[in-house]
Amino acid sequence: MAASSNKASNDRLSYGITILIFGVLYLLDKLGFLNQIPYGHKLISVGAFFLIGGIVFLATQPKKILGWIFLGVGIILNADIFFGWISDYSNLIVPLGLIIAGIAMVLTAKKN
Repeated sequence: MAASSNKASNDRLSYGITILIFGVLYLLDKLGFLNQIPYGHKLISVGAFFLIGGIVFLATQPKKILGWIFLGVGIILNADIFFGWISDYSNLIVPLGLIIAGIAMVLTAKKN
């Protein structure tokens, strides 16, 4: 029973920190502070939320898989920042990523 309680506590901590950071960023955006820093407008995007969530989950969860998934999605959604040359193809990244993930899941599914 203690393992289940510990997992729930870790989940609450991870989600709580993530929501807190999103709330602070949203408030800073509404107050106009994000407009004053370079790339501040990028901090209030879906890609940034995945990056932040990934970092928080990697730092707080004993099982790191969800953190790595969030971080990967965040990097893909912010590919134009991390990989400038890929910005020409950024509109294709998400669909291709979904197709690759779907194929991987279908191929690794256990057959009953």
